[in-house]
Amino acid sequence: MQESLLSHIASNFIKEYENVANSSIAYLLNKYLSARTVLKSRLNTNDIPSHYETELSTKSNGRLDIVGKDANGNVSLIIEGKFWANLTDNQPVNYLKELDENGKLLFLAPDRRLSSLKIEINKRTNDERVSYLSWNELLILIEQENNKNYDANLASDLTQLKELCQKMDEEGMPPISQSDLDPMNGKIAYQFADLIDDCNRLFRNLPDYNFERLKTTSSKDGYGFYFKAFGFGCQLCFSSYDWFAKDSHTPYWLYLWDEAFEEDKKIYHFLNIFDTENSYNDYASYGILLQTGMDKNQIVNHIEQTVREVLIYLNENIQKS
Repeated sequence: MQESLLSHIASNFIKEYENVANSSIAYLLNKYLSARTVLKSRLNTNDIPSHYETELSTKSNGRLDIVGKDANGNVSLIIEGKFWANLTDNQPVNYLKELDENGKLLFLAPDRRLSSLKIEINKRTNDERVSYLSWNELLILIEQENNKNYDANLASDLTQLKELCQKMDEEGMPPISQSDLDPMNGKIAYQFADLIDDCNRLFRNLPDYNFERLKTTSSKDGYGFYFKAFGFGCQLCFSSYDWFAKDSHTPYWLYLWDEAFEEDKKIYHFLNIFDTENSYNDYASYGILLQTGMDKNQIVNHIEQTVREVLIYLNENIQKS
């Protein structure tokens, strides 16, 4: 993921950088008509505030993330920006008390949080004034509205905010559930890492693989081993981070680089041709997909076969280029 200036500053210098995202939404709504037009359409209202404040404290109903007031100073819109934090005791029932008669309460949340958030809120109220949007959907809708009468400044602001929201979505920790604490999760993770050792033993007995002065390593997001083959430096890894962060959603990853550091761009290029959907160019990485029903030996043999196919393909095509 490319890091924008906004996401860099927020993550390095601000502890509660969820507030940065909320302040950015208020900024967009205050500055750009396109942003307000989108809200007016999605909230199905005849009027939308033109002025927004953030972190507004109330006497007894908590602190409101973003508040839009009408010309008379009445609260006609409250926007609550959520990522993975739980609902507070005031949300949403007491927030609704701050609204005027026709006011709206909008919750923004990651796509993966919306369904569970709706369930949580519906247990507390079924008030029709409550609406939902994902961060991603809101920003895309504003982007589409901006394209009708293009403003380069708004486009730049949206790019930075999208990158910040993506970073918060990927790195934030959802509240744990009972299923998260199931010991079977630990067993599966342990066995996935154990299969890396099985692959290591298999690779060492095959031709074309060189392990001289290379070792198995672990990090906070995975466990894997280094080797050389067909002129490439390689790492086969069980990566918990890439498993959830990349679209391939597989626990096993092959990372590649040219031993002489001269052909890395060609590796990116031909890896994408080999399999566009499961190749990534943040660094040359390839997701090795598994099929349900595979047993231990089938997984190990499948990984070895896939790694060999990738390396042979890259070697043949880079030599021809």
